[in-house]
Amino acid sequence: MKAAGNETILFDMIEPKLTADDDPAFWRAALLVLGDEFAKRHAEESRRGVWAMVVGACSHWVRPHNSRWNAAGGLVYPDGHKDSLPDLDWSVIFVFRNRQWELAEKLPGKRIKVFRVAIPARTARHKHAAIHARWTPNGETVLYGFRKMSEKWKCVAASDERLRGGISLNA
Repeated sequence: MKAAGNETILFDMIEPKLTADDDPAFWRAALLVLGDEFAKRHAEESRRGVWAMVVGACSHWVRPHNSRWNAAGGLVYPDGHKDSLPDLDWSVIFVFRNRQWELAEKLPGKRIKVFRVAIPARTARHKHAAIHARWTPNGETVLYGFRKMSEKWKCVAASDERLRGGISLNA
């Protein structure tokens, strides 16, 4: 299930925060995949309560050059800081209501399902990137690996593929 056109809304709200070192094509591809994964999970699980996605850029990974994620030929393992969560340089909060994204200044309440996404900064310099995402309240972490192939970013791996199946979209 695709959240029809919603990835454009997500990107439009995030694009002003990107720097010259961030590849807009990567961010658009990542938001397409992540928005769809969010919509699939929302459709599969209870739709009660509030669902939100926090998307942010992370420029400081813990030991990024010494850790590898062996999926899809090997990617830098996107591991964070405190509580294994990457620190975000900036973030944007989206609330999902009536199959539409709404921008929010803060999370609306305590009992909400949150998909917290850390996207690496400086993607214009690289040909691959790994995204760290965590669902709360259950604490499930999912990694998404992207490669730039033929000048187009493709999602090539997700750490939960064995449980949930392959990536549903390739930008």
